[in-house]
Amino acid sequence: MTIALGTALALLVLWWALRFLSAGAEGRLPLPYLIALIPFLWIPALLLAIVAAVLGCWPLAVAAVVLAMIVALRVPLHRLSLRETSRETKRETYRETHPDTSDTTARGYDEQPDAPITVMTLNCRFGRADADAIMDAVRAHDVDVLALQELTADLVGALDAAGIRDVLPHRQLGEDRPTDNGGFNGLWTRLAPVAAASSSAQIPAADVPMIVASPTRNGQPADAPDSAIAFASAHTKSPMRGCRAWSQGIVGLGRLALQRATVVLGDLNCGIDHPSFRKLLAAGFRDASMSALRKPMVSFPSWLAWPRIELDHVLISGGIDAERVETLTIHGSDHLATVAALRIR
Repeated sequence: MTIALGTALALLVLWWALRFLSAGAEGRLPLPYLIALIPFLWIPALLLAIVAAVLGCWPLAVAAVVLAMIVALRVPLHRLSLRETSRETKRETYRETHPDTSDTTARGYDEQPDAPITVMTLNCRFGRADADAIMDAVRAHDVDVLALQELTADLVGALDAAGIRDVLPHRQLGEDRPTDNGGFNGLWTRLAPVAAASSSAQIPAADVPMIVASPTRNGQPADAPDSAIAFASAHTKSPMRGCRAWSQGIVGLGRLALQRATVVLGDLNCGIDHPSFRKLLAAGFRDASMSALRKPMVSFPSWLAWPRIELDHVLISGGIDAERVETLTIHGSDHLATVAALRIR
């Protein structure tokens, strides 16, 4: 029995140690899924500790308790390099905005120049998310930038019918391609765009649309080039659609942090335990939930209160801080929506 318990503990330790693989090395099935379940390893570790204690195997019991505590308390045993860089690269952009509102600025910024920017992201589950529920959330939380993934043309039409252009008049959609993972991505904003592009990062997944905008400061438009903020909506492939493409897409988004103050919103199909995601953070991004709450924000599946895993993120770089992060239920989606209040320094 001692040998059996020791073997079980060794397997749990090896499972937990998968998080220390090099980025990209976890791009083989079933490693992405095993790593995603690491936050729940405290359950079998605790059960093993109880069994070992009952049988009098105290060294194994103590070791299992230590493992359970490390996992449950999410002890940060890795070091991340979160250096920000000021190097900018050029890219071609174009604009797709509402023709009658091209001079619109952020609502309330003239009256409240220090007000945070509220962003929201949601995976729309093959376009099945309810457009009215999305708009209710946008209005209730005074959302300034909305990022949606797994969009369909029908859902875009339903959002137009629900009045999204009255609230968020500027939009940029990714191209609708047969190779998209569940649908295309889109952005809507009340901030007047400086530039926009349907694809801002070349990754093996759906297009990553981007809108670059300059919020007003002290009641005046912030026209300086370095004041512009880039917002992008991203959806990396799930591992089942190709593990290598999954890892390459996550890591590839890191190039966006090298260009300017950037906010990447979306379903990135990964969490802090995935080495590829930590490499993305090391490129210059910070996770808003880790910054504001000191813990990951779990968002999938929406129909379970527990257990849930971490898939959806708001990533920030440059002079942007996260003040508040929360999740919302949107009818029709299997993900929770993530809402974050961001403040510009």
